[in-house]
Amino acid sequence: MLNKFLYLILLSFSILSCQSESEKKEALTVSANSGIIVADTILYPVNIINLDTTNTWASSRLRNLEHKKLINLLFEAVYEGKAQALDYYNREPISVEKVKEMESSGKFERSQTAQLQFEETWRVDPQAGTMTKDIQSVLLAWPVLDREGNLQAYQAGFVIKLNQ
Repeated sequence: MLNKFLYLILLSFSILSCQSESEKKEALTVSANSGIIVADTILYPVNIINLDTTNTWASSRLRNLEHKKLINLLFEAVYEGKAQALDYYNREPISVEKVKEMESSGKFERSQTAQLQFEETWRVDPQAGTMTKDIQSVLLAWPVLDREGNLQAYQAGFVIKLNQ
């Protein structure tokens, strides 16, 4: 992962060095507040519960995650109208009442939210030596287990479109 990050930084510097001074200024001016867009839009999943207790690396990666706090904050943002819940399949809005109904059914239990899928824009500011990620939305997903408790897949719950 570190190699990919360094590659992105080096690539940005290489691209900038091939541009004329006016092109450089224009590129930096377009997004001077947040850097040069290097990924728009990128989607990727992140497991936030380690379902394999023998995987010590996954446990180590998640050791500083405040799972309950994160999920509660996301649900509360929807319930308070600060973020919009969307249907995963058609991106149609889901009412707060429907989300509450989904949650109360037990099908989407907060403590069992095992995966998030982020939709983001990535920016690099080569002058400041920084990289930022702007999250547009996050999908909440729950594990689907077989009879023996083995993971079969993740079930999409709903997408939370965040205010920009």
